[in-house]
Amino acid sequence: MIKVGFQQRFLMARMTRLPILGRAMEFVFFEEDRMIYLPKDTVAMSTRATTIEVVRPVSQTNVVLPSQVIDHFLQQSRYIFIMNHCMCRRSNHCQHYPEDLGCVFLGAGVLKISPAMGHMATVEEAMEHMRKGRERGLVHLIGRNKIDSVWLNTGPKEELLSICNCCECCCLWKMLPQLSGSISSGVMRMPGVSLTVTDRCVGCGSCVEDGTCFVGAITLREGKAVIDDGLCKGCGRCVERCPQEAIDMFIDPQVSIAQAVSTIEPLVDIRKE
Repeated sequence: MIKVGFQQRFLMARMTRLPILGRAMEFVFFEEDRMIYLPKDTVAMSTRATTIEVVRPVSQTNVVLPSQVIDHFLQQSRYIFIMNHCMCRRSNHCQHYPEDLGCVFLGAGVLKISPAMGHMATVEEAMEHMRKGRERGLVHLIGRNKIDSVWLNTGPKEELLSICNCCECCCLWKMLPQLSGSISSGVMRMPGVSLTVTDRCVGCGSCVEDGTCFVGAITLREGKAVIDDGLCKGCGRCVERCPQEAIDMFIDPQVSIAQAVSTIEPLVDIRKE
């Protein structure tokens, strides 16, 4: 049923805009969702934002690594469960990324997940799993996603924290532009992250081709790339793939890690027995 429904996700997303049906769908599947996309460490470190000024490089210890957010929650969680497969990539028959780099779930809710779908893991194993995801080009999404607690039947949404390894071709949240505003606003970019298209842009179109931006936040206007700040989730794929290095990402070291952690921590008590 999940695989069949996955193919109809864009249609169902548009249905969330209907007055009565949309509110019912939000309550059942998306109630009080709060999720944050994290740029890859390699993107964060390669942008000019990591040097601040050309004449004053920032030391490695001061560089903001988005994966630090993941590490924080893995180290704090009493229970960690690694899925055998990514349901999105399996349902979409992904041709570009491995299916076996599935989601990681934290919190007491994981005790109710069927052992046939994955296994309990140590902190070290989970960190290695997420590192492999980053190396294969996947982007992390972390937060409370009620739809996971529904399809996995783990009980209250407050008992399951999701950490996904997302690809641009199969991610469930490609449907964000079709969802109602109240639902889509629950999925956000990492605090303190901003992107700017510089004068180096030659309008080659690499940032809009082949689904580079999974939510369609980039368009070409008058031969230049333009980023819709309202749609952009700060995944950084456009920064990584621009052949002209024309898109700069800034990550505020005074805000990003601390605010991301403080946003997610109240959602699920991952230390709970």
